[in-house]
Amino acid sequence: MLSFSLLTIILAPLVSLSSAQSTPPPSSSTTISSSTAVSVTTTPTTPGNPAATPPDVYLNVPKLHVGRIELDVENLSADINLNANVASLVQINAGVQVSIQKVNITIVDVDAELELIVRLGNLVQIVNRVFSSLDLNPLLITAINNVTSVLGEVVGAVEGLLGSVTQNGNTLNFLVDNLGNIVQQVTDTTGKISSSIVGDYLQNMTYTGASKALTGGLTQKTYSYSPLNALVDIVFNSLGQIVQATVQKATGTTSSVSSSATGAPSSSVSSSSTSSTVSV
Repeated sequence: MLSFSLLTIILAPLVSLSSAQSTPPPSSSTTISSSTAVSVTTTPTTPGNPAATPPDVYLNVPKLHVGRIELDVENLSADINLNANVASLVQINAGVQVSIQKVNITIVDVDAELELIVRLGNLVQIVNRVFSSLDLNPLLITAINNVTSVLGEVVGAVEGLLGSVTQNGNTLNFLVDNLGNIVQQVTDTTGKISSSIVGDYLQNMTYTGASKALTGGLTQKTYSYSPLNALVDIVFNSLGQIVQATVQKATGTTSSVSSSATGAPSSSVSSSSTSSTVSV
């Protein structure tokens, strides 16, 4: 018995040491592998700083391989437009027009990468600021529409206006169009407008002799319309065809044309008139 107990006491430390050596130490490879996996799965897919405002349009093609593509295109047109309009106050129109008549494309073994980032922050801020101003001042919409309407009428009339006449409560505007025709516009007391051609530059205007050569083989000639004392610049191409006709801006303003009541027949300009005649 004593020998067995003594043997047990002697072998116990050896058995413990052997067990400790046979147990593998904890490995750090699992931690490294886990860290690598997390790094791969959490890689951001958006460009730039993740804290920054994301773009309005983002297209990312990290890898594109094309074996072979044959493409025939005829009469292809594409329009890409951005249009923002706020109560005739702000109008933004940005776009791209692409047109292809005929093309043959063959693509073989192509590797490509594509990244498209579009930010419309400035345009959005402009529109938002306009909306905020209109929200604080709703009467601006009515005022802006009224001013726009008045300016549209004035600019449209002055563009080709030869002169205006008031007759029996109706307003007669004489204009020249881009074909050299003299157009009479009659606005009655109800605001209704009717137009008719009453002449042209060949029959009713006189060439002043002033001529100027323009780029592109164009020639500008000045004609006089004596009934309304107006000068008209007409642009001709090399074939003698009319390209454009514009009225020279007068230094003064006239509201109507009336006939002199006494003396020899002559034309005069007055600020008001109840009746008048213009021969064309």
